[in-house]
Parts: sequence; structure tokens; C-alpha cells
Amino acid sequence: MRHICWLPAALLLGICPVLGAQESERKEQTASAAARGADKKAITALVAAFTKAFNTGDAAAAAATFASDALVVDEQGERIEGRAAIGAQLAASIAASPGCSIAIKVDSLRFLGPDTALEEGRSTITPAKGGAPETTRFTAVYIRQDGQWLQSAVHDRFAHDSSPHDRLKELEWLVGEWVNESQGAIVKTTCKWSADGNFLIREFTMQTRSQPVLSGTLRIGWDAVKRQFKTWIFDSDGGFGEGYWTRDGDRWLIKAEGARQDGQTASATNIITRLGRDRISWQSVDRTLGNAAIEGIDEFTVVRKPPEPGK
Repeated sequence: MRHICWLPAALLLGICPVLGAQESERKEQTASAAARGADKKAITALVAAFTKAFNTGDAAAAAATFASDALVVDEQGERIEGRAAIGAQLAASIAASPGCSIAIKVDSLRFLGPDTALEEGRSTITPAKGGAPETTRFTAVYIRQDGQWLQSAVHDRFAHDSSPHDRLKELEWLVGEWVNESQGAIVKTTCKWSADGNFLIREFTMQTRSQPVLSGTLRIGWDAVKRQFKTWIFDSDGGFGEGYWTRDGDRWLIKAEGARQDGQTASATNIITRLGRDRISWQSVDRTLGNAAIEGIDEFTVVRKPPEPGK
């Protein structure tokens, strides 16, 4: 009986140290989880501070969220090293697109060590004047220096999950019927979505003395390689061409080149300026035909054709 009574005591003496170790480990894990929770909040606050600074146009405050030797690699692969250079780049971007805003969505955050964290997500920049948002994927490395979390390295990559239709919504205001009338000619233009929704199709007709003299079709799409809108042009005389669009505030610059039906090459920079919902201006500069410069076309206004009575 003494042996039987002694056995539980022996087992208890053997188990108590194990239970004590488990309790100690549990407390350490709880403390570590609480510390990581505080670190996550600090990094979230850092991202919020960067977002607020960018959206208010404060490049210096945005740059202050980076370490002094931070590295940023943009979508084109360009490296920007050091807080000062990053601040200069941010200031230039904000000045080039005043009023634009950024939104950051975090997909994952994990800690690689006591003072290092890795974050992945998406950033979306929206132009101030209603343009299509531009979304990029990013990977960010955060480090803790002197008790403060900072951005140490950021690598941006193009997000290829936006459809051509989504991209073209930036030019959706072109959809409709437009007309320009002058003493010498009338130009009528109709723009609509293609059946698949991945292109905008513009058809134009030029008339003089009520007789059509030229017509053509333009197809506008998204070039995912050059990251620009592209136009393909075909006219009724057999000429053809193509051009790339670049936005400059309310203006779009279209650098086009092609060939006429007689084989002569031609080029021009066409400028479309949005003047409102129902008015745009159009002009053509830097025109060439063959190897010679030719006169440009002065700016004129095009208006949206009003709906027919009753519609």
C-alpha cells in the first residue's frame, strides 16, 4: 500500500516541472503575440501616415516614413536610393499630378525577425480629374530603428489584372456623336464601344458642300506592353496609321504616324482637350509629309450632338 500511495506523489513531482515549463512558455507566447500586435498597429499607422502625407501633397512627410538608406524600385525597374532621393521623386510626382490620391490595400504582413517585417499588397493612384485609377502590386520591407518602424525597401510591379475595358473607361467620355461645322466643311464623328468591350471605335465623315470627301475608322485600345492607349487609323482613301496617347491634365497628346495611299509617310501630334461634358477642342501640330514639314491645323471646337426631340 505504501508503494501504491507513493507512486502518485512521484508522478506528481515529475509532472509539476513540465506543467511549470508549459505555463512559462504560454506566458512568453502571449507576451510575444501582444508585442507583435503592437508592431502591427505601428506599421499600420506608418502606412496611414504615408497615405495622408501623399494625399495632402506633403512630400517631405511622406519621405519621413522611409529609412535614411531606403531603396525604392518602381514599375519600370528604376532604382531610387536614399530618403532624400525618394523625397525628391515624390515631390516631382505630386507636382506632375496635383490632387491625385493613393489608397493602399495590404494583402499580407509577416515578421521575419524581431525588427524586420515583410508586407505585400496593392496601391491604387487615382487622378484628381476623374481619370482611370492605376493599380500596382508592391512588396515592402519594414525595419525598426531606435524603436520606430520605417520603410526600408519597396518594390512596385505592374498589376496585370485590370482588363482593357477597365483601362478604357478613362476615355469613355468620347462615346457619343460629335460634330464640327465650319464654312468649308462638316466633320461628323461617332464613338462607341466594340462588341467585346475592349476597344473604342470612332467613325468619322468629312463633307464639303453636302458631299462626303473622306471617311475613316479609328480603333482605340490599351497597349499592355507600353502601358499607353493606342490608336489604329484607316481612311477611305486607303491610308492608314497608328498613334500613342499621353495624358497632360485635361489634354491628350496623340503622336501618330502612317502612310497615305500614294506611299508617302506622314506624322503629326494631335491634341484633344476636354472642355466639358459636351465640348472638346482638336488641333494638329508638328505635321510632316514625306521628309518635309507641313502646316498644322489650328485649334477648333467639337460639340456633342444633342439628342433628337423626344429622346
